[in-house]
Amino acid sequence: MKNTTYNLVGFLLLVLVSLGIAIYKPVNLGLDLRGGISMVLQPDYEKAVKQEYERTARLIEKTLRDKGFRILDVTAYRDRIEVEYLEEEELPKIVDTLKSTIKELSVQKKQEGILSVTFSSAYIDRLKKDIVDQTIEVLRNRIDKLGVTQPVVTRLGRERILVELPGFLDIKRAKRIIGSTASLELRLVIDSSYSREKLEKKLTKDTEILPSRDGREWFLVDKVPVISGSDLKTAYISKDEFGRPAVGFELKSESAGKFGEFTSKNIGKRLAIVLEDKVVSAPVIRSRISDRGQITGNFTPEEVRNLSLILRTGALPTSVNILQEKVVGPSLGKDAIEQGIKAGILGFILLIFIVIARYKTAGASATVSILMNGLLLWAGLAGLSATLTLPGIAGIILNMGIAVDSNVLIFERVKEELRLGNTLRKAIELGYKRTLSAVWDTHITLLVASLILFQFGSGPVKGFATTLAIGTIASFLSNVYYAKVFLDFLAKRRWLKI
Repeated sequence: MKNTTYNLVGFLLLVLVSLGIAIYKPVNLGLDLRGGISMVLQPDYEKAVKQEYERTARLIEKTLRDKGFRILDVTAYRDRIEVEYLEEEELPKIVDTLKSTIKELSVQKKQEGILSVTFSSAYIDRLKKDIVDQTIEVLRNRIDKLGVTQPVVTRLGRERILVELPGFLDIKRAKRIIGSTASLELRLVIDSSYSREKLEKKLTKDTEILPSRDGREWFLVDKVPVISGSDLKTAYISKDEFGRPAVGFELKSESAGKFGEFTSKNIGKRLAIVLEDKVVSAPVIRSRISDRGQITGNFTPEEVRNLSLILRTGALPTSVNILQEKVVGPSLGKDAIEQGIKAGILGFILLIFIVIARYKTAGASATVSILMNGLLLWAGLAGLSATLTLPGIAGIILNMGIAVDSNVLIFERVKEELRLGNTLRKAIELGYKRTLSAVWDTHITLLVASLILFQFGSGPVKGFATTLAIGTIASFLSNVYYAKVFLDFLAKRRWLKI
């Protein structure tokens, strides 16, 4: 009797705590219930590989020239690097130097005086994986700054990314924030003109031609930037000298020294501020600049707000292509919630009627257990900040079915023991003892299955797995452990009928 009292006190405390969590911490609703935006993205791997070849080509040229090899040129292409050398007897040493510089290079002699250098397939695969991982991390940082509750940013297959923004319906802003690479670069201007053809005559392998933001002017700039987005410490909304919206930025300490030295040596020259391969402005360097600067270019207030947010959260490793976009209106989710509540109430009333009609007071105790199961499940979702989706509701319904099944299995076994002539108290003990292994196996199997689904699934599958896992634990606690406590309590007071 003493143990039963302690268990009932524990039951009341657990119910009160669960009610408090459920009341004061609402459950997050998923995209399909709350409305929002869903996108499928794919990074531009071809562009990223080309950029990696260009970066490696600069490293190769510097390394070979520093070691004294007679190199004519090192040129990067979309799928290879070509090294032009003069002395054939230097070839073995050049090859050894290349392979020691980057381990996973394939070096072949293309023709007399030209080496072809390519990345191995393992290196390309690892590069793609790193691009996806870095893109996911940057997107999560950006979306967190937007204030979206419980967003989903996850890998979809091997090369794609799924982004879900519950409650966020501004598709244009979402595409600007998510799709912008924010590849800020500060480059020295060699020349500028309104005619691209004029600049092409001065083009070398160390320079490139970029358009202005409005497309009217062209700039011949150094290919290697002085400062890039990775050098930024922070970015913030500012105003230029005329009071127009601008973006201020602050450099990291190690980059500030390098930038200060560069600007002091190039006073009187123009510095191009390049954003996503377009020159937004090209001011003249009038004095030494160290750790702070400003980006101007006739921005609107919204553009400044978006740009400062993007720069603060870092640049994407490469541009991303939006393969699929979908906006789910909040009215669809509202209808689903209303219909789900109505169906749930009706189904629960029918369930109570059937269970009590079949098992009398034992059925009433089972009803209390099922109610407790639902409360624990809801409190678990709220306490863990999990997101409830339509598939998650399906998981809740399945969990309730399992709860009823557990009670039915135990009650039928107790009734069988009573038919064998056992007393009520002994029939309860034997009924639980002989069905516990089956109930335990059922719950463990469901828990393992839900964990596997959560680990390897995505989006709606994870929503289903989350509610199923929490519900399975809640079901065992309420419909197995506390269900027996209720039966013992009723039996000791001779109120139990089954």
